[in-house]
Amino acid sequence: MASFSELVSIDSALILHDDEVTLRRRRRNQKKKNLKRLMMTWVLVFLTKRLL
Repeated sequence: MASFSELVSIDSALILHDDEVTLRRRRRNQKKKNLKRLMMTWVLVFLTKRLL
């Protein structure tokens, strides 16, 4: 059976891993939002050029 300190270290490692996954997910979502904003900006630029 695992000792208390082993269980604590395993639990800490799992928490850190979960935080890392969450951070990666946030970064990925932010990149998607930035890409969507950039695409919308270019669409607006091209549409307004044609209207002028």
